[in-house]
Amino acid sequence: MEHSTNASGSGQEETVVSPTGHSEEFAQQRVSNPTKEAWVLDSLKKRRTEFLHKQQIRAFVGTWNVNGKAPPADLGQLTAWLGFVPDNEVELEKLPELVVLGFQELDVRAEAFVYNNSVKDMEWTEAVERSMGGAKQKLVKAASKQLIGMFIMVYVRTDMVDVVTDVKMASVGCGIMGMVGNKGAVAVRLTFRDTPMCFVCAHLAHDGAQVERRNAQFHDLSRRLTFAGSAADADPLTPSADVVGSGATEADRMHSVFDHSYVVWFGDLNYRLAIDTGDMDEILARGEHRSLLGLDQLQIVRMNKQAFAGFEEGHIDFAPTYKYIVGTSEYDVRRRPAWCDRVLWWTRPGCEDGVQSEAYESVDSVCTSDHKPVRAQLGLDVWRVDVEQRRAVFLEVLRELDRYENECIPTANVEATTVDFGDVYFGRAVRRQLRVGNSGQVPLEYGFVATPNRAAVAPGWLRITPEHGMLLPGQHVDVELVISVDERTSAPLSTRQEDLDDILVLHLTRGRDYFIQVHGAYQVSVYGMSLDVLVHCKGAVRNMTRADFEQCLRSGQFSVPRSMWLLIDFLSRYGVDRGLTLFNYSGDSVLGRRIREWLDTDQPLDPGTILQWPEGGDAQGSSRMSLTDQTLVASAISDIDVLAPSTAEALEQLSLGTWTPTPMRAESDSESEPDLEPDSHRHLSSGQAAEAIAGRAAHDAGVDTVASCLVELLRALPSPLIPTALYTACIEAGGHSRAAALEALEVLPPGNLNVLVYLLAFLREAVERGATAAARVARVFAPALLRPPVGHIRVDAEDGYAEMFVLYLLQSHGQI
Repeated sequence: MEHSTNASGSGQEETVVSPTGHSEEFAQQRVSNPTKEAWVLDSLKKRRTEFLHKQQIRAFVGTWNVNGKAPPADLGQLTAWLGFVPDNEVELEKLPELVVLGFQELDVRAEAFVYNNSVKDMEWTEAVERSMGGAKQKLVKAASKQLIGMFIMVYVRTDMVDVVTDVKMASVGCGIMGMVGNKGAVAVRLTFRDTPMCFVCAHLAHDGAQVERRNAQFHDLSRRLTFAGSAADADPLTPSADVVGSGATEADRMHSVFDHSYVVWFGDLNYRLAIDTGDMDEILARGEHRSLLGLDQLQIVRMNKQAFAGFEEGHIDFAPTYKYIVGTSEYDVRRRPAWCDRVLWWTRPGCEDGVQSEAYESVDSVCTSDHKPVRAQLGLDVWRVDVEQRRAVFLEVLRELDRYENECIPTANVEATTVDFGDVYFGRAVRRQLRVGNSGQVPLEYGFVATPNRAAVAPGWLRITPEHGMLLPGQHVDVELVISVDERTSAPLSTRQEDLDDILVLHLTRGRDYFIQVHGAYQVSVYGMSLDVLVHCKGAVRNMTRADFEQCLRSGQFSVPRSMWLLIDFLSRYGVDRGLTLFNYSGDSVLGRRIREWLDTDQPLDPGTILQWPEGGDAQGSSRMSLTDQTLVASAISDIDVLAPSTAEALEQLSLGTWTPTPMRAESDSESEPDLEPDSHRHLSSGQAAEAIAGRAAHDAGVDTVASCLVELLRALPSPLIPTALYTACIEAGGHSRAAALEALEVLPPGNLNVLVYLLAFLREAVERGATAAARVARVFAPALLRPPVGHIRVDAEDGYAEMFVLYLLQSHGQI
């Protein structure tokens, strides 16, 4: 065996003994299905006495922060720390099978930190071995590793050398800048007989207030300390080789410290007492130090699972190990005493109770450092695996499993092979249920699987719940199938490039496949249709064929989408011109569906229906109006010929650039305005109920619904009016100036620009005529116009910058 004193903190391990390879014969026998593997493991556990032979060994683990001091001239101090060195003749069987020693602050010289080297390891190694006396002849050093001030040594009793294999070392620094080796860990892993174990000597951040940093360093070291693949099995029941078909071998894997049966983590962990009681000196003088253990930070973080979760520790019956006046056993009153130096252990599930604490103590007589050394003697259960016998048992278990499976093939009862969803509309989910039952005699595992032409289980517009599961004989499950078309999936459906048709594959584990056909009739809508299609369409999109859409796109002519013109024209005539408020109240969902239907079939918006729509949403609500109210509504509708010039006229003049609203006047956004709801499906805030009578109310339920439909139309665009590629530039411009906002739109596509100019013209008119406030417009339309790209990480001020961007556009009449 060899040792290493490489001081690098790179985390790279060094192989000393090659893997034994004793589990390779099992690599092709592993069961890849988790359910079956659990059954196999349980069966092997019941028969483990047929191939597993256990014995207990002793491991001496010592830790000492030497404070940069040289080895003591009196080697008796080291002998006192070791504890196992006899005064007379050495009896081999009375020595521990493993001796693991860890040091911290072995070298605190500045050049050791700067040049990442140290020469103190040999000096301490010689001192330790001389202090062993005759016991040194019975021990062989298997490994050592140093990283600046941290140093670990592992000795094996001579009669056990042949059963200790696969020894590797690793080191990781986590000190200054998270990398330098003034803090960190050195580690040794080995396999004792067929039991892998890992020893980690660590030195964590000092200072009582740095609890969270010590916790973080523990997790960082746990992640970064790795060893190359090993043939040893952390679970003695079965080998740890990868399943058949994975393409990776055990030797290719990197193992963490927790890929072992046991982990012993020790060193100057630097956890202190949480608070100063004010009378610690008196408590320690009376020998009542146990009363302070409740303040120990390490016990607190273990209990709260912040660090060292699952670790155990022997009973602490010794005084705090820090901080002493060097050369004495008296505490330095300038520092709060603490149990900084500890020995803990972790056992892998399945190896519980495999570690027993036989002794745990500090050595008060050693005074050369400001820390007292600590030692622990642990009893470790190790096993020897009869490989051939385990292989025989394993194959018997597999044959038994095969027999059960061959006798009991799973079968299912699927109630339908076709699921018809009927008419499907944009933004309205349609649900159906498919009953799947277990008609066989064994548990049935089912799952919907991908097809050769699609990587996903289902198309984006279809959701399956649950996608997989298990049924006992006689049980059934109602699988919910939901079709929901939104702006992410609507584009190819809107131009009839695709249909709501698909075939789902329901797979039974070790059974047959069932093919389920799903069908829906998508009702093409302007909602969810891309802008480059909308600007070319002149008629009812509901009735257009795929060829019609292709012909429109080839025409090369575009204008403001007719659906948007119908909505804005209505809002101008029956909202702005009649003195009603806009974008302050939510619309009615039933009326909203009717308006969408008119837009999809290219029908004019019926003011007789919309303006008589009651607050409660009842289409027959006008029958409950008073005669005076009905007269006022009829009068308002009859006056449409004498209203002020409409937005339709503005649209006609837009290409000539002659229509100019009156100059914007100064305004202030009232603090009493209702806030917008954040829900993506209700973009306008709910206000108090008011009369929906023209000329008397501040708002009208029907007009509010038309306003909601306009906002929803913009939100439903698969690609927003201002493309996501410009999102970041627009947000940054919103935080700067109006000039920056205009510059951000210089690359806006012509079709998008035409629509944006038209929309802003209407919104300016609404603001100038008191139908809404500029701040309200910005808050409502910013999320509709600006949509972050997928994966974008939002910042706190982002919404405010988006609103400022829209305000800048409102103020830029004639400049876009």
